[in-house]
Amino acid sequence: MYGYRIENGIAVIDEQEAAVIIGIFNGYLSGMSLTAAAENAGKPMVHSRVKNIIKRTCYVGDDFYPAIVSKQTFARANAELIRRANKHCRGSKRKTPPIFKEFTLSVPAMQFEDPIRQAEYIYSLIEVRK
Repeated sequence: MYGYRIENGIAVIDEQEAAVIIGIFNGYLSGMSLTAAAENAGKPMVHSRVKNIIKRTCYVGDDFYPAIVSKQTFARANAELIRRANKHCRGSKRKTPPIFKEFTLSVPAMQFEDPIRQAEYIYSLIEVRK
């Protein structure tokens, strides 16, 4: 787990990685994007990884992991994730795509030796019944 190392079966804080985690939380709360917060903290990461760090509850401490960030900082950062998602129409405002439950499969007319091409071909024969 980023921010920790295991010593004799016990999770201990890795000070260098913990500094990055604290920097990510602080940067994000100061208004930076997820990736900018990670870059500013000295550890460039893709936004999904940074988001996972902010959402990971172990960073406030639990039975195994010692706390790296306060519960207040964690709560504020996660509230900010939700606020920004709603602001950009990601989250609860997003329309749910329809779930199709009925399909038909046309009779295959061709056969390919390459299993990937065969799978793609068979997949193309699936039609949704609305």
